[in-house]
Amino acid sequence: MSKTATVRVPASSANLGPGFDVLALALDLHLEVEARASAKTSIAWDGEGAGEVPLNRKNLIVRSAQEPFAGWTRPLDGVELRVRNHIPIGRGLGSSAAAIVAGITLGAKLRGLRVSAQRILELAFPLEGHGDNLAAALFGGFCIAVTENGGVRVHRLDWPPRWRAVLLVPNEVSPTHEARRLVPLRPARSDVVFNLGRVAEWVLACSTHDRGLVRSAMDDRLHQPGRVRAYPYLDDVIAAAQQAGALGAALSGAGGSVIAIADRHHDPVAQAMYKAARAHRIDGKVMKLAAAATGAAG
Repeated sequence: MSKTATVRVPASSANLGPGFDVLALALDLHLEVEARASAKTSIAWDGEGAGEVPLNRKNLIVRSAQEPFAGWTRPLDGVELRVRNHIPIGRGLGSSAAAIVAGITLGAKLRGLRVSAQRILELAFPLEGHGDNLAAALFGGFCIAVTENGGVRVHRLDWPPRWRAVLLVPNEVSPTHEARRLVPLRPARSDVVFNLGRVAEWVLACSTHDRGLVRSAMDDRLHQPGRVRAYPYLDDVIAAAQQAGALGAALSGAGGSVIAIADRHHDPVAQAMYKAARAHRIDGKVMKLAAAATGAAG
């Protein structure tokens, strides 16, 4: 009987306001995959993305189990996957990072390779193109992804246990590459300085559990002003969350989900975000999630 491998990878919310391509939070919402080496590729997919994702070699999990290993280790003829996915796809919740991490992890296991989380990060970076969601998917908690010489170095902080992520998740898919085009290539120096200060406040807020810093720490002038054109509901949903008692709120990754941080008033915050979105005729759902303390695990 051929070898079986399993992995469970958390969702993540990147940027968290000012930390464009730098900050990410792992969320207690997971992609679970069981894999077996096979003569040909087949995929049984249950949950989010069913009927949407390709069920062949073009699937991102399959590609990630094959492409990073080309040229330095033995190929797999095919892979048989059983997938249970709870992460909404194309909504700014790190679904692609979770798929890439899952694929590389499974590809290594099926080949009998012992691969560290840092090595998985190195193999994953060319496929994802940015390290924030990958860092959270691999290490859990609140992550700072530092790019260096074409790679990524990760610093992980423990997330305050009382803080929860309240998410408005729209039904409509928003491809990341389109949302990234709305970010200015040459931001104003004043905006860069503004965001640098807010990223520092985020680290301080998380490290010291200072709830009073979170609203300021989630302010952004780099990517959200441009992305409001794609998500005209964003400012109103953020304002509604804050007025209902959220510590702060921001666009989740490239969108279109909106993340609010709350340590109480979770239900009023969720209701206010949903109502504000509906005022813009945006259909979706709200989710209340703890942070995921651990990253990818077999």
